[in-house]
Amino acid sequence: MHRRFHGTDVQASPEITALRVTAGDLISAKDWAGFAALRGQLRRDDDYWPDLWGPWSAVAARRVGDPAALELLDEVVTAGFCQPELFDGELAAAFGADPGWAELSARIATNAVAPALVFQEWPVLTPSVPVELLRLPEQREAALRELIPGPADTAWGTAERLLRWVSLRWRHANAHMEIDDAVTCLERVAAGQRFACVEYALVLSQALNALGIPSRRLALRQEQHHVGIARGHVVSEAWIDDWQRWVVLDGQNGWYWRGADGVPLGMRELQVLRQARAGTPTAVVLTGVEHPSDEIDFWFSYFASASTTGAGWAGPGYTPVFQRGQIIPVPRLEQDPARLYPDLSEVGIGIALVDGRAAVELLTAHPYADGFRVWADGAATDVPPDVPRWVLPDADGEHVAEVAVRTRYGALAPRRLRYRIG
Repeated sequence: MHRRFHGTDVQASPEITALRVTAGDLISAKDWAGFAALRGQLRRDDDYWPDLWGPWSAVAARRVGDPAALELLDEVVTAGFCQPELFDGELAAAFGADPGWAELSARIATNAVAPALVFQEWPVLTPSVPVELLRLPEQREAALRELIPGPADTAWGTAERLLRWVSLRWRHANAHMEIDDAVTCLERVAAGQRFACVEYALVLSQALNALGIPSRRLALRQEQHHVGIARGHVVSEAWIDDWQRWVVLDGQNGWYWRGADGVPLGMRELQVLRQARAGTPTAVVLTGVEHPSDEIDFWFSYFASASTTGAGWAGPGYTPVFQRGQIIPVPRLEQDPARLYPDLSEVGIGIALVDGRAAVELLTAHPYADGFRVWADGAATDVPPDVPRWVLPDADGEHVAEVAVRTRYGALAPRRLRYRIG
């Protein structure tokens, strides 16, 4: 037998609505006989009986001399009645002289019916700037998938495959595309054209997005970027489900950066390392090309400041001037980079009602989520993205569930949901 609920927007039937109006008028007129005559009908108003009509029926019964008046009041107190303040002293006036009133009043004062459902622990989405990706329209994205390698079994395997593939498409040249379209870029490369770091990042980011890996283009700049030349470099960054973090991928050089623990690094970690002067992290090269350490140090110098697709960040004293006369366009400038790097494995919840049963609406910021996976009572349930609601198992007692975002590459880190029924 499932525990039934209904929504706050459920309207009473016309008959019940009319009954409520009549009952209210009779109370206002203190027509206790008329009100007492409605008792049988008022009992059918389940939402109002224990807390409103029941106590008023007890008052009316006492006023018309019905010997069952005290028994009626005891019934609603046993059912959890606890709001005598709604009755303007009528309860005390009607029953205050009864020998059992003190005990009954004490029960009312301490009455507490446990709520039918209590959430004790749940996951949340950390507020962040909406993620803006460097991706193609759907039809162009489909065309791009025809030109690039297919996905691997994992997001990281796919990212490594694409990183190596893009870096070997052409030899770097200082030329640029006039549009952000990887399909056009690859067509021009096939015709013999060559491009710069901006286009490596363009093709890599749009290819990653085409295979379900959130990716942006990341513009890097050296210190003193307001003067000189060759002060900038452009790479890609991608959310990797396997690592559950953002990772920098350099399409021109065919490498990514790795920390001492072997984990690929993102822009925030690389910038912290650089600011701490902690030395150059390891560059993992996927093309087989050897790079001397001084060259790797040089490329690491570009992590002094950065902006990503749709936004950037900097501390006080930042200059948006690039190489003497250019202004660096940044649609949104933040001071805290954390706001631009959401954890896309996070899950949030809302509360919903499904066929009279309590449910949670599952929320994610992951742009390529295929739904969710919920583990509860020893079983796993996949929740589809179009109707992301999971109906709560509703046996009385404590319940614990684990909820995870699901993508084409599998389920991400689970989040804990704990609630009590009854």
